[in-house]
Amino acid sequence: MRTREVPPSRTYRLAELCEITSGPSGQQLEGLATNLEGVPVISPPDLTTEHQVDPRNIKRVGFGTAAGLERFRLRERDLVYVRQGTLGRRALVGPAEATWLFGAACLRIRPRAHMILPDYLLHYLGHPLVHERITSQANRSQAVETLPSQALATALVFVPPIERQRTIAGAMSGIGTQIEAHRQLIAKHEVFRLGLLTDLLSDAFDEPGRP
Repeated sequence: MRTREVPPSRTYRLAELCEITSGPSGQQLEGLATNLEGVPVISPPDLTTEHQVDPRNIKRVGFGTAAGLERFRLRERDLVYVRQGTLGRRALVGPAEATWLFGAACLRIRPRAHMILPDYLLHYLGHPLVHERITSQANRSQAVETLPSQALATALVFVPPIERQRTIAGAMSGIGTQIEAHRQLIAKHEVFRLGLLTDLLSDAFDEPGRP
């Protein structure tokens, strides 16, 4: 019985694996504001350290403006990558963010799924060596650090077979879930600690003016 051969790992430039698109200009996002009925626009502050989109303070553009920005629409499994400010912060677009837009300070990375898994690429781009190689090419002469899209396009990406990509992505996601659970537990304990301190010292501040 012939043993199935495992495809070899290869290295590609990111532009060979993905479509990379710079965000629209500030002029194209005319009227961008919070508390506006319209289409959400993802900006760097909306990306969390858990590689998700936090919609609580997201800004929007009106539907009329959004109609002219179709090429900047997001799809599920796209990556949004910060190119101005907090360089390299990134998030994987989920079902809730599909059809949203991304802002001028971001890049959209659209992986070709038959070559690389979005989840694997999300974590690969966060490897310290990869992150340093990419962000070291930022233009630091400006008031805000800016990463040229070409720096990302020419970044080398190690691409193992799909099954190995899936294993790596699954391991990283599993650890991320545990980290988030611990963060929530710590937050609950912080609230409990303050509440307990208040109860234990409930009689200490009955008369604020007393020495």
